[in-house]
Amino acid sequence: MALSQLVKQATRVPDVVGHTANCLDLLLTTDPDRCIVTVSSPIGTSDHCLVKSVSTFSPPDCDSRGERRMWRYKSADWDEMRHFFASYPWQQVCFSSEDPSSCADAISDVVRQAMEYYIPYSDVPVGGSAHPWFNADCAEAEKRKHSAFLAWADARDRKAPDLSSKKRAFNHAAKSYKKALRRARFDRITHIGKKLSAQPSGSRAFWSLAKSVEANFCRPTLPPLVKPDGTLAHTAREKAGLFASLFAHNSRLDTSSATPPSLPHCDSSMSEVRIRNKEVLRALCRLDRGDEKLCLLW
Repeated sequence: MALSQLVKQATRVPDVVGHTANCLDLLLTTDPDRCIVTVSSPIGTSDHCLVKSVSTFSPPDCDSRGERRMWRYKSADWDEMRHFFASYPWQQVCFSSEDPSSCADAISDVVRQAMEYYIPYSDVPVGGSAHPWFNADCAEAEKRKHSAFLAWADARDRKAPDLSSKKRAFNHAAKSYKKALRRARFDRITHIGKKLSAQPSGSRAFWSLAKSVEANFCRPTLPPLVKPDGTLAHTAREKAGLFASLFAHNSRLDTSSATPPSLPHCDSSMSEVRIRNKEVLRALCRLDRGDEKLCLLW
């Protein structure tokens, strides 16, 4: 097919001393002359570099006016989304029309509906900041991290003798950048909390700020339910009524006006179970790697 691979640099940053950086992120194209590829330092906690490709076939920038929807995938409820897709009546969507384009649009609407249910999002003005907590300290830490990454990449290409020290400098800059992000987010949350506590409860300013904060969290909901007539129940009232009628129809118990039993109250509770990454890594490092019967799944 005459495909060309455009990424020529290592894109996976090793987190273990002695491991070699490898190119694990590929970009294949049949027209390499129209693409410009750049490799930048990793974003956030990722161990893969940011690969950016600019093509002359890219559509022109849209109008600067309007809003852009930003999805917070890190806070998504993936388990509920999988349950949503597994329980959705796809038969009615995939074969609703003989026109493939119409069916594709219907499927896209269902996927977007699931995203709005289970992935927190916010609509920000185009050209504005998607992360209002990103302050000058974050920008300076990001600049230092990117500079250290370029120095390490240059030393790696030249096979310089100070390659290890450049890698340690990049690791230190990356950790400092993550700390700056966490500190900025915490300061932002603290500031919003103080503003909420200062607003009169029930006032317009209070609810406006509360709704803005609520947009950062998943919206608890049930997937659409199928009614007896074949239509879908979307609203909470429709789902509650459908559940009530279903339970009443299936109930065959003769209560004889008896009151529910009184169950004894238990004062004891199970302590919280916490599993930390460092504890798991420490336990794995203590395992006998020479045992051929041992198989670890990462």
